[in-house]
Parts: sequence; C-alpha cells; structure tokens
Amino acid sequence: MSRYLYGASVQGIQEFIFKTNSLQEIVGASEIVKSVAGEFDKMAKLKERDIWLNAAGNIKAVFSDEQTLRNVVREFPKQIMQTGYGITVSQAVVDMRKPEYNTQAKAIKELERKLKIQRNRPSIPLDTSINILKLNPKTARAIWSESNEGLDIATQQKRDAYATWFKQQRMSEKDFEKSKEMAFISNGKRKIAVIHADGNGLGQLIPKINDIPKFSKGLEDATDAAFKRAKKCVADSKIRKVILGGDDMTVICDANYALEFTQTFLAEFEEQTANIKQLKDAGVNKLTACAGIAYANEKYPFHYAISLAEALCSVTKKHAKKVDANLAPSSLMFHNIQSSNFQSWDKFVQDELTIQNDSKTLRCDFGPYYLDQEKQPKIKDFLNTVEAYRCEGSPISRLREWIRELHKSQTYANNLLDRINEMASQNSKWKSCAMELNLSQLYEGLTNQKLVTSKDKVEKTPCKSYPLRRPNDDTEV
Repeated sequence: MSRYLYGASVQGIQEFIFKTNSLQEIVGASEIVKSVAGEFDKMAKLKERDIWLNAAGNIKAVFSDEQTLRNVVREFPKQIMQTGYGITVSQAVVDMRKPEYNTQAKAIKELERKLKIQRNRPSIPLDTSINILKLNPKTARAIWSESNEGLDIATQQKRDAYATWFKQQRMSEKDFEKSKEMAFISNGKRKIAVIHADGNGLGQLIPKINDIPKFSKGLEDATDAAFKRAKKCVADSKIRKVILGGDDMTVICDANYALEFTQTFLAEFEEQTANIKQLKDAGVNKLTACAGIAYANEKYPFHYAISLAEALCSVTKKHAKKVDANLAPSSLMFHNIQSSNFQSWDKFVQDELTIQNDSKTLRCDFGPYYLDQEKQPKIKDFLNTVEAYRCEGSPISRLREWIRELHKSQTYANNLLDRINEMASQNSKWKSCAMELNLSQLYEGLTNQKLVTSKDKVEKTPCKSYPLRRPNDDTEV
C-alpha cells in the first residue's frame, strides 16, 4: 500500500495580516488564514488519523492514494493563493515506501529538509502589476476595480472576510461596532501591545510522538484553553486574536494588560500541555513557551511591531536554551517602541538600550523574565516591583532623572541616586525597606543603592532608558 507524507507551509502570513493598520483588515486577514485548515480538509478528504498537523499554516498529512495527492499538490496552493493575495504555499512530498524513509522520524526529517528548500525559492505574487496601472497608495498594489473605492484585491478580500466575521460576532459582544477601530483597543495613552508566543522544542519532539494526529489535536486544545483562561485578564473588547493554532499565538491587546495576559498564558500553556497523554508517552511532562511583547502607538506600522515581537520571542528562546538545554523554561521579553522605525532588535539594543557615559558602558535590555526559574528575573517579581514604584511617595520621577544623568556621568548619577534614596527614606509614605526586598527578589545584587548589576556577563539595569532627541534636550522620546 502506498504511503506518502505530504507537507505544506503557508508563507507570508504575518506580512499578509499586518500589512495595514486597519483593525478590520487585520481581523479579515486572520480569518482568511484560519480558513486554510478547512480548505485542506475539504480538498484532501482524509481520515482524522491521517492528518498529523493542520494549524497556523502548517500541514502534515499521510496520503495512501497517489491520484488524490496529485490533485492536492496541483489545486491546493492555487486555491489558497487566490483566496488571499500575498500568501504563498510551499509543498513537499516524501515517499515512505522507500527504505531510507520508512520510519516516522526519518520521513519527517526529510520532509522538513525539502520544505526548507521550497521556502527559499522565490515566488511571483498574483497581484504583480506593471507601471501603467493605478496603485492603492496604502499598499502599493494595483487597483483591480474602480467600483471598490480604489482598493487592491488583497484589501478587498480582507474586508469581505471581515464583513462575514463581523455579522457572526456583533450579536454576542456589547459595543462591538465601536471595536472596529484600533483606538477602541488601545489604552489611555494610545498604546497597544502586539504579543507573539511560540512553544519550545516542538520540532525535536514531533518525531518521538507515536500518535501525532491525537497529539496535534491535544496541543491545539491546550493552546486554545490557555488563551481563553488568559483572556480573563483582559476585557473582551480590549483584545483581538490574530493567530491561534498549534503552539503559536499572536494577539493585539490594550498595553495595560499585556504582561499579566502573557504571564497567565505561559502558565496555563504549561498546565494544559501537561495533560496530553502522547506527550507523557514520549517521556515529556509538559511543553513550555516563550513570548515577545512589542508596545507601540496605535498608529505605529503593525508589520514592524510584529517583527519586533517575533524577534523578542527568538531572543528569549536562545536565552532560555542556555539556561536549560533539556527544557527551555517559559519566559518573555518586551520593548516599548519609542522610535519611528524598526530594523532589528540588535539595532534597538545599540541605539536605545545602551548607555555609554564617561566611565562605563551598560545596557537596559534586562530580560528575559521567566515564569519560574531560579537565579533569573521572574515576571511576578518584576510586576511586584512595578506596582511598588506606583505607590504614593515613590521616587519614580527622580529615578527618571537618574537615568538621564547616567547618560552623562557615572559619578554624578551615583551621587544623585544617593540623594534620591536619602530623601525617599525620610518619606513616611514610601517604604524603602519594602522596595529593597522587591529589588533583591527581582535579581541578585539589585538594591535601592545599586540599580546596575552584572547579568549575562554585561553590566545591566532593569530601568528602561530612552535616548534624548537632541544632545541638550532632556525630553524623553
């Protein structure tokens, strides 16, 4: 009997979704991406046990009929690319009848190798235009019809998908019509947060799983349950799910709730995955996840914000693997975007998070913050420290002066910090001893008198630093 392992990877999802700052189009694009799984099920007509993975644009399935497989390879990419202009699909097939691929682990390894090759091959977008065509100024794509308000075809598809989704949701949510605009999600300072979370070590784990279809279903349910429980931290109107499938999550929410939401999601993800039987059979107790949070203005280009969130997630994963190579612990990093563009996380560290004064070079990228890891900063301790600094009588405004002084002179900054602590200790409303305890719990070596310590072989401070607009202007960006 023939057995072919088929794999498909949908590319350009993030760019397709976040090409615009319109919440309607973001939600519509998310609905189009979500429909990919249903389109494959409808076309392949496979039994549940033969679909190993079908979530978040990643598909792995086993075909026994060669003709059905040929039809899927020919028709599936065309269907998806025509449904969402801007999306591309890479495909690969491994013949499991061959001796070198006759085991699950060998076949998956070869499939991933082939998919990597396909993903690196350039593809021609379906909406490629020539210079004589009129373009949509917001997307630089050709306007395909004069009757659709000068929209390109991808934007029109997103709006149509949003209209269908909106009709389904408007009856179940109060004030739902107001939530069509991003301003309804943002906080009082017009800040939103883009959160991207991803499971750890899934690629190495999959070949060890005996029943992949049931594991994939269990993982899907665990991620969904973790999101729903974490969502209780946020009002329904203040969060928008963009991608939720497999071990991936991307959401947009009110900046005020982002840290608590992400902390809860990571904890719930661990708890929910601990109940997956196939995971225990493979000798793994639970899955962990890492996350990146990009804080931005509601009008900031979202494709930059999601790129930063993904970069932060990757940096967190690398750090977590160094902490524990066997099971990278759950953790997160965040950054509050102050500049007008985004090149890379390393560029942010260099331009905004590195202080070089007259005698020292130190950095302000203090994370990652861990869910529960000894000798590492914990999310809960960071939140406790932030809340303590919000208390009445807190010297937080003076500490902002200390950060500005730190850019100029280490000696002057140290003297200013001494004066700040002396004045704070005399303030009856501010309990400096409690703050001392919060800082020491956050990370070893931190005190009221010492806000810079050695971490990851670099001098760092948990206080965020923002560069000045001009050399003689102490206005924060």
